[in-house]
Amino acid sequence: MTKEQLVKGTKHSGLLSLVGCLVMTAAATQAQAPATPQGAPAPAAGMRDAAVTVDFGQTRGTLLRTERYNNLTRANRWLPQRDADVQFFNEQGLHGHIYRVWIIVEEIHDFKTGRYNYDGIDDYLADVSRLSDELLVVLDTRESMGKLRRTPEQLRTPVKTILRYIKERHSQVKYIEPFNEPDHNLRDFMKPEQLYAYYRVYNQAVNEVNRELKPKIPLLIGGPATGSCGSPWAPPGPNNMGWIPKFLDAYAADRDPGKRLDFLSYHAYGFFKNQRTCSDYQPIRTDPSILAGQRARTDDELRKRGLDVNIPSFLTETGGYPGPSYDNKQDPRPDYLRQAAIMASYMYWYLENPKDVPFNWVLRHSQEERKDQLVTRARNGQRIETKGADNVEDLPTRTFTPYGNQMLMFSKLKRERVGAWSSALQAGKGVYALATRDDSGAAVMVWNYQQAAAQPFRVAIDMGQLPANLRGKTLRQRMYRIDDKISNYWGNPATANLQQVSDAVVKPGARLNVSVDLTANALQLIVLEPSRS
Repeated sequence: MTKEQLVKGTKHSGLLSLVGCLVMTAAATQAQAPATPQGAPAPAAGMRDAAVTVDFGQTRGTLLRTERYNNLTRANRWLPQRDADVQFFNEQGLHGHIYRVWIIVEEIHDFKTGRYNYDGIDDYLADVSRLSDELLVVLDTRESMGKLRRTPEQLRTPVKTILRYIKERHSQVKYIEPFNEPDHNLRDFMKPEQLYAYYRVYNQAVNEVNRELKPKIPLLIGGPATGSCGSPWAPPGPNNMGWIPKFLDAYAADRDPGKRLDFLSYHAYGFFKNQRTCSDYQPIRTDPSILAGQRARTDDELRKRGLDVNIPSFLTETGGYPGPSYDNKQDPRPDYLRQAAIMASYMYWYLENPKDVPFNWVLRHSQEERKDQLVTRARNGQRIETKGADNVEDLPTRTFTPYGNQMLMFSKLKRERVGAWSSALQAGKGVYALATRDDSGAAVMVWNYQQAAAQPFRVAIDMGQLPANLRGKTLRQRMYRIDDKISNYWGNPATANLQQVSDAVVKPGARLNVSVDLTANALQLIVLEPSRS
């Protein structure tokens, strides 16, 4: 079946959301009528001052390009837009390093007849292979493991058969993630200690496919991709079922010499303090700084089980709005800007540990628009309701949401991170600063994360002594901005994509100082490069 046939014939199958348990300067391609006002909160009375200090002499190592780790939804969703999306992301410099994709075993394998139907899968994987260097495949068997009550042994042959098929035809498939949020999707069907038996079957299938195919890039496997229902490292107790600790207990006890855990994966949106009743939810967006300490706890758990503390953490989904959550319930448009500032803040804290690998979520979501990196739920500048396979033929392409613009802004940072400090950042809220340099120049990004508050800041940025390759030279200073009106489809569709708001030639003295005003959740990037004129 062709992609065009799938577009016409596929009905929306529904993506299980996280309800219940976490848990270019270029104009839009076509000017459209301005959107109606968003009704965002009015600015707080009085601009506060904030100071950012940059030290280009203090290296913090190579910057992880977080914008290159991303997610694509399932094979049968947003088909009319997919080719354009791939081309657009590549053109904008957002070609991925790893993209996470989805293959649902029960949609391919008929357990009654034993037949396999890969309609749409090859086209899907070929498209994403044009978008990313490597692919991480969620090989999902939640239906079999849950309500159909199939045993690990009953899944062995289908899992291996599908793994071999996709690896033979798509060499960029490298990482296999067996589950998706088992603590949410499977908690009514199994206990946490039963999960590892299924992982073991996947692990053995991966090893067998690697032996048989001898691929240049072997398959790797990891998990358990929990949704962090309950703090991921909380010990098992009356209110927390301890999915990751029990998974690692079973892995450590496994005597199979072929066992492997190439990455530890989980999702980071928030958690329920009481997992059993899914109550007392704690969203991470209220204080993103809590992410900074997560990897240290991961190391402790690995170490006490005698496991390799260098296993990377793949945060294969992360974001401010799990499932259908919100800050602005009736009108989601203000949350689009908040999501941009949220994701910048999350990435900032993940960058504090090189063993954390956060994945953006998601290019287009099946139904939750706050997560979209590309404008999806709009026609003629107006917001609409639609899902991943319903009446989607004429929806926009080549148009970023503020979140997509934030990723593009990150892509303009330079190769090496350097020291930067803000006087107005407390408990994960306020003014953030991220500074970078390389042989081509320097870039400093600041943003004012306020979540639902509205406090503006006037930010004085002291860049101190510039890097040697810029010192004493005439420089081109460009600025890019995202806020409620600029680089924001809901402020003005005609300027939806990332806007350059300033382009000047400057000749710094001994020091360079720049001042910018940041409204709530606004982001600004300053790029310095030698002037060519």
